[in-house]
Amino acid sequence: MNEEELRQTLGVMDSLKEQVEALSEQLQLIQDSVTDFSRAKETAKTYTTTDSDTEMLVSVGGGVYLPAKILNSGKGLLYTASGYTFEEPIPKIIEIVDGRIKELVDASQKVYQRMTEMQNQLSSLQAMVEEEARKEQGRVG
Repeated sequence: MNEEELRQTLGVMDSLKEQVEALSEQLQLIQDSVTDFSRAKETAKTYTTTDSDTEMLVSVGGGVYLPAKILNSGKGLLYTASGYTFEEPIPKIIEIVDGRIKELVDASQKVYQRMTEMQNQLSSLQAMVEEEARKEQGRVG
């Protein structure tokens, strides 16, 4: 490996490191979303099994819970990614949230797989550079 090839390889390694870091951050964001949706699902489930006029703490996001009285209307509001809010029966909301959780889990698996592939490429390149360094030391020494 000549000096130019070594520079290119090191550049590719730096790029792979940055991409792995970005994927790791993306994976964390997905996991945070899964946690948020799971919390919403559990709150909705609890809401459906609790009697009217019962007081409970309701998660409003960001780790904040507020006291609320159950109305037991059987419906709730569901915000969509397109910016609309729809009134839906709570079981339907739970079903939709389950679908979102599944989509996020699938996405996280794809991101993790891609991140693993990049880490393997990075390890391969690192081993190649280390081998070249050993060869060079053998020639010099």
